[in-house]
Amino acid sequence: MQRLTLNAAIYLQDGWYISRCTDLGIGSQGETIDHAREMLIEAVELTLEDMSQQEYEGRLSGAYFANSHITEEEILEGCELIESCSITVEADLPFVLSH
Repeated sequence: MQRLTLNAAIYLQDGWYISRCTDLGIGSQGETIDHAREMLIEAVELTLEDMSQQEYEGRLSGAYFANSHITEEEILEGCELIESCSITVEADLPFVLSH
């Protein structure tokens, strides 16, 4: 099990709190800020367990999103930033991170 601290942001849109891991481009939502953060941690942990090292590094560098047909701005259109924060996740990565 590896522990990672990643950057995140919480937004408000239409009564829902939208949570985004800004480092990896993974998102979730919840009815409260805390619920949105908890759901994001779960989504990141589950996604990391199936992610290759190449995809992980590509997401961190931004290269993974270069060919995307939708931008982060389009995803978050109409959202109000509530807070920038960090999340700590624990996941069984299929590769070893060098620190």
